[in-house]
Amino acid sequence: MAIEEIIENHVKSGKSPGISVGLVNENETMTFNFGETKKDSGVVPTNKTIYEIGSMTKTFTTILAAQLQAEEIISLDEKISKYLPELENSEFENKNVTLRHLLTHTSGISEFSVKTFASQIFSIMSTGKSRIVEYEYDTEKFLNYVSALKLKNSPGSTWMYSNLGFGLVGKILERITGNSYDVLVKTHICDVLDMKDTGIDVFESHKDELAVGYSFRGKQADYWNVPAIEAAGSLYSTPSDMVKFLKANLGLSKTILYPVFEYCQNTKNTPKIPLSMKFFTKSVGISLHSFRAGWFVFPQENVDILGHDGGTEGFSSFMCMNLGNQSAVVILTNRAMKPVHKLGLSLLQEINKK
Repeated sequence: MAIEEIIENHVKSGKSPGISVGLVNENETMTFNFGETKKDSGVVPTNKTIYEIGSMTKTFTTILAAQLQAEEIISLDEKISKYLPELENSEFENKNVTLRHLLTHTSGISEFSVKTFASQIFSIMSTGKSRIVEYEYDTEKFLNYVSALKLKNSPGSTWMYSNLGFGLVGKILERITGNSYDVLVKTHICDVLDMKDTGIDVFESHKDELAVGYSFRGKQADYWNVPAIEAAGSLYSTPSDMVKFLKANLGLSKTILYPVFEYCQNTKNTPKIPLSMKFFTKSVGISLHSFRAGWFVFPQENVDILGHDGGTEGFSSFMCMNLGNQSAVVILTNRAMKPVHKLGLSLLQEINKK
């Protein structure tokens, strides 16, 4: 089946109103857009359509932190209480939690118990809303909330996915630099890579290009507003910009950021992975066994594929890349909780058959 047909069938099957895909290898770049940016509008997505990219934001955050370390502004191995005095005398200070722990999901924060995770899934499936009020806190309230948390595991030992942890990273980077997370990403990454349509504050400047997101039940969803965890999942981007991002990470386009990209890609992390997370990844058609800085590692036919996914109340996304043959895929859709991991990995194989 042709690549174009595989992608178009994703929309025809009703999995998403619209989809945009970028495919990259050392010989060519291809983009495909199918469906609608809004149901019944007849408007087909373009390479300039704006999507929420959810947790793919975390890769940007990790790269940003690594860049600031390279500039000797921060140290990833410094206790976070040094940067956030609000955390003094908390478990974060007492157990020596570092920025590296937060960036690798090994700080010990457990925001999602099995019971909480199940209730969130039920909420999203029934109402389309996640109802995590802590994500909506302002900085002061967020830091007060986090400072009282108890850590479930010893820092560095166990992988526990945490939006709160990345939210803390964002607050630290803002505190140290005096700039907002949005400004930091734009000035340190997007401006360098000519990604003019990526950021958080896009509603006025890009209102005509915004795709409309839809919940798991197919209802129109609100755009995600989570100021406490902006660094975990608040970025918007386009197919065009994400292709630029992946090409730069692969070294196919030359940039001063490449040493930082290499650092993130080569920084390995192999903590204990709970059975619950192994089960989830298998449920969406992938295997997960280790991590790089800001990237998950998916073993495929004896090759480690680096990738990350994203999901909000109205959007699902996925990107992956094979460093060995310099190929990559990004998928952006306007439907929540319709994973595209398996589609992305299959397209990564297809592009290398051409």
